[in-house]
Amino acid sequence: MDATIVSVGNELLSGQTLNSNLTYIARRLQALGIFVREAYTIKDEESLIHKALSNVETPLVLFTGGLGLTRDDMTKESICRYYDLPLVKHEPTLEKIEAYFVRSGRTMRKTNIKQAYFPDGAHILGNEVGTAPGMILHVEDKTLITLPGPPKEMQAMFKEVERYLEPYGDKDYHRDGFRLVGRGESELEADLEDFYDEHPSVDIASYANLGEIKYLFISKDKAKLHSAMRAFKKRLKPYIVGSFEETLEGNVVHALKSQGKVVSFAESCTGGMLTSRLVDVPGASSVLKESYILYSNDAKNRQLGVSPKLLEEYGAVSEQAVYEMAYRLKQKTGADISLSISGIAGPEGGSDDKPVGTVYFGVHAGGVTKVHQRLFSGDRSMIRKRAVVHALYLLYKVLVPDADA
Repeated sequence: MDATIVSVGNELLSGQTLNSNLTYIARRLQALGIFVREAYTIKDEESLIHKALSNVETPLVLFTGGLGLTRDDMTKESICRYYDLPLVKHEPTLEKIEAYFVRSGRTMRKTNIKQAYFPDGAHILGNEVGTAPGMILHVEDKTLITLPGPPKEMQAMFKEVERYLEPYGDKDYHRDGFRLVGRGESELEADLEDFYDEHPSVDIASYANLGEIKYLFISKDKAKLHSAMRAFKKRLKPYIVGSFEETLEGNVVHALKSQGKVVSFAESCTGGMLTSRLVDVPGASSVLKESYILYSNDAKNRQLGVSPKLLEEYGAVSEQAVYEMAYRLKQKTGADISLSISGIAGPEGGSDDKPVGTVYFGVHAGGVTKVHQRLFSGDRSMIRKRAVVHALYLLYKVLVPDADA
């Protein structure tokens, strides 16, 4: 089955809000064997919703946004006017909306009542996070699904959508993939120039993010899919850090847990971002011993005892500095692995010898301290995020040096 996604919301076209719903829904549909043929992003205007409906050719259409209580939230109403369907009050839904306001200790407004109106015969999708219900509606030759715009509400509601759509997916498709870190997309693609032609029956797509790249393999032939994946792993095994569905930080926490090890961090330019990403993983408290944000030279000296003379001679962004930070962090915390980061995130502070984007990493493990240096591109935020990904990659490779991803 093919699908179309229609994202409704002025904020999506103003540059103020990222359309994360589109990528989430497309990914979840693909897992069901349903493929997005086209997508529209439009303002909250009835004429544009009608135009999208008149252009759509797929049997499945999913709308996000425009289900709120304001006058410009008109997705549901516009759909019904397009198909000349009357809206009727759905009392069970109204009772749920009223109960939501009672639980939250707020007063329900009269404008919320419009959220309880639906065309006759629609399957109502309950909203356990907010007040705007969605619906699944069969009309003419199409199935229309409306979902709220806020990602948390949409994702919670989409679980029921997945259960409903599962029988309609193409079960002949098989999918799998890898997550890679340590090389840029252009470098990887150069290595794979002949690879795609060698596996014509497998659709291979790359999805690049800051410092990470996912490769997704899709094919109706399971044996050929696995053959392509084995060949891919043979070429790029040093950069594979797990399945495309797994997170790098999740794999790091799992490896630390399984080996009974703990880690400590000393962050300078990343300012706690590495620690934050690790603790996003449930159970990280059992593997993270301590973490320090040591932005100034004085802090590096006071907390870890890094020599002011060393910092003055070589600079805080240097091989010597991160070596000393990682080594002394081990002495202070007793962690199995200690990792330090120091770099120049910009936009100022660079030099000919150490341009903006220069980042040093110190890793102490097994009684040995090693230093790694990278030059990252991008603005300040991108450099810091790429440094965090690379730090996790170094940590993963210490824990699983011969990973058979």
